[in-house]
Amino acid sequence: MFSRIHSLKFQNKLAKDTMENSLKSIIDTFFSDGLLFSTFIEIDDVTLNYVNVWDSKISNDAITKKYSSFYEQVKEMGIKFSVIGGETEVRYSDPKILNNFTKV
Repeated sequence: MFSRIHSLKFQNKLAKDTMENSLKSIIDTFFSDGLLFSTFIEIDDVTLNYVNVWDSKISNDAITKKYSSFYEQVKEMGIKFSVIGGETEVRYSDPKILNNFTKV
């Protein structure tokens, strides 16, 4: 598996909330392209992190390439945007933990 951690810093809460809703609808389409799960983390009123976990780096790279212009547009909007990623090992204690997730 491969994960990418995205960190976005916005000018205000409205911009963050609007972008978060847009990102969720876009990311939901990635499940058919190898995305296993996605987690949104609201750090504060103007900071949003999200983590996407993919079945492989190849799947991640294909979507990153497909949406490269989107990432550029985000930066042009004045949103501070950074991404890091790497090979991922997911561990859990009980399959019931999946009941806490929203299935898309």
